[in-house]
Amino acid sequence: MSGDLEREALAELSALVEIGPRFHGTEGIRKAATFLSERLEALGLEVRASKVRTTGWDPGGEARLVVTEPIGRDIPCWPMLWSGSAGELTAWLRPIGPQGLWADAMVWTKFAAIDEHGSTVAYLHGRDGGPAAPQPLPIGSDESVPHLAIGRVDAMQLSEWIADGHDVRAHLDASAAHTPQAVSENLTVRIPGAGKGGPVLVCGHYDTFWNTPGAYDNGSGTIALLLLARHWVATPPERPVEITFFTAEEWHLAGSRALVSEASRQWLEELDFVINLDGLGRGDLLEVFIGPERFEDDVIRLIRAHGEATRDALEVVSRFPPSYGTDHASFYAAGVPSVHLTFNDLHRLHQPDDLPNEQIASNIAWTVGLTKALVDRVARPARHSLRGITMPF
Repeated sequence: MSGDLEREALAELSALVEIGPRFHGTEGIRKAATFLSERLEALGLEVRASKVRTTGWDPGGEARLVVTEPIGRDIPCWPMLWSGSAGELTAWLRPIGPQGLWADAMVWTKFAAIDEHGSTVAYLHGRDGGPAAPQPLPIGSDESVPHLAIGRVDAMQLSEWIADGHDVRAHLDASAAHTPQAVSENLTVRIPGAGKGGPVLVCGHYDTFWNTPGAYDNGSGTIALLLLARHWVATPPERPVEITFFTAEEWHLAGSRALVSEASRQWLEELDFVINLDGLGRGDLLEVFIGPERFEDDVIRLIRAHGEATRDALEVVSRFPPSYGTDHASFYAAGVPSVHLTFNDLHRLHQPDDLPNEQIASNIAWTVGLTKALVDRVARPARHSLRGITMPF
């Protein structure tokens, strides 16, 4: 049975990825919505579509970064989401310090590009690990100037040259543009439960950045949701389940934030908890972000027991409090207990080579089984009051 599910996962993931990038507001995300709706409706499910509107952005042509001093070198780069444009420019690079992304879920290295008049005309963002990968800019960023993401090794080289006293000169070319509006849809289906208990929301995002077909991020979670829907239609879960495919997760969780802001307080209170599936990549390291703290204890215990029964090589690492880096955060900030599951595959994150493979399909199939167990067996946790800043973007 597991082998059949893995083959089904790989076939559906390959079909989704054939659509190409699924960037919010583009034809790719609209085709993906049709792909999912047709499969869900074939199961007899009614698909509720809800439009998500944001200010738009176009990455433009290929960005370039060429260091000319002290040594000539082309540095791979991507514009950050909402980066501004300045065409071609030449500047000197100066270190600024740490750059927090996704509320410091990631901490990168930041450089300013200074022109001959002493003005900052661009910024570079050096990744904490792996190759250059675009991310959304933090709130408060100067969106009128270019912001380019570079890889960790290149950022280390720039830092070393500067620390050694060299003047680092670079030529930049970026042509991103802001546009009036980007629109795509959240998709939700409801599946009745066979027993008692409040509803659970099981979710994941189906959008990608513009530069990737997104098999790992997050075609994997998307297909896991589709396979769960097929299973639960045939064999109802113990409690009612809502499955939501979010758009615009890459746009600071615009899809899930829209759903939470439009939801009634009663519906949010009725939810027992949320399970978010984002990034079921290669490997055996399952990272889980769970809150509240007592809920973490209960869920981790079940995950470890499930892993011991089904998977020899599994390693589980839990993080509390949950990161703000994906869609569970919108619910956790609203006081809803939340679980996020990921097999991180950071070297494929937001990359053109994020393509389907059997390892991803295997982790999709295994996570389907784990999610079914969590829905059926985890009791409704107590709610806790929130203190401090709960949604920092």
